[in-house]
Amino acid sequence: MSWERIRTALSSRKADKFASMVIWACVCIVGLVALHFGRRVLICDRFVIRGSSMAPTLEQGQGVWVRKYLMGPRIYTRFKFGEGELLRCIRLPGFRRLRAGDIAVFNSPEGWGQSHAVTFQLNYVYAKRCLGAPGDTVGARNGHYYSTGADPVGIPAEQEALLRTTPDSVLTWRGLEAGQFAGLHEQWTIRDFGPLVVPENRMTVQLDSMGVRLYAKSICYETGTRPEWSHGQAWLGGRAISEYTFQKNWYFFVGDHIVDSRDSRYVGFVPEEFVVGIVAKQR
Repeated sequence: MSWERIRTALSSRKADKFASMVIWACVCIVGLVALHFGRRVLICDRFVIRGSSMAPTLEQGQGVWVRKYLMGPRIYTRFKFGEGELLRCIRLPGFRRLRAGDIAVFNSPEGWGQSHAVTFQLNYVYAKRCLGAPGDTVGARNGHYYSTGADPVGIPAEQEALLRTTPDSVLTWRGLEAGQFAGLHEQWTIRDFGPLVVPENRMTVQLDSMGVRLYAKSICYETGTRPEWSHGQAWLGGRAISEYTFQKNWYFFVGDHIVDSRDSRYVGFVPEEFVVGIVAKQR
């Protein structure tokens, strides 16, 4: 074999080896990217706390890990996320339900700033404590928050004491005195409200005037029509009704800094499909 043929064969081997290395490097990079995004979608993801609504438990700028595998990760079945678009997703099997006392990250039910309706906006999320899971009864008595799902629920005692001692004038000035209960401000405030039952799939509620006020946004989200109270009767889509059976599970969230936190007291109940996952316990 001539020297020229030997050199050509060696060059071919080097080229083949180099090409093989490039291919394996590409496979590894693609695999790492797939693992990274697979972990974020299916297992856990990291979020940064904005604002002070969860202080002192979670502080501004603090990073938290959200465990998606516990409830089961959400898989979007439609990728249209514009204003007015409904969320379409499925939830894979998980290990347990979100419970009262857990801290969770969820999409704001007022994602596009529509206070009269539940709307979804991608990546517009809150971190709050679950006060009530589906079927739980929640409320507050003189600033102490309670839930039939957990006792105590986990809100720091000093925050409840702060709410009790904050003057009404300060709450009124900040627009905090009534929360979502503005239509019931003669009876309910963020210091004293309830008992309030959190909607659960197949749960039936009576639609008197108070029931319409409390559950109108949730019913509108499920049916596409907002119930109204007129002439001593509840109406839904032009039909008189006296009760409603829910089709979904809902949650009630509050911030640990209960004196000043925009949560379910203001934005209403949160549908289960809006929940991203449960925050890992902080040391």
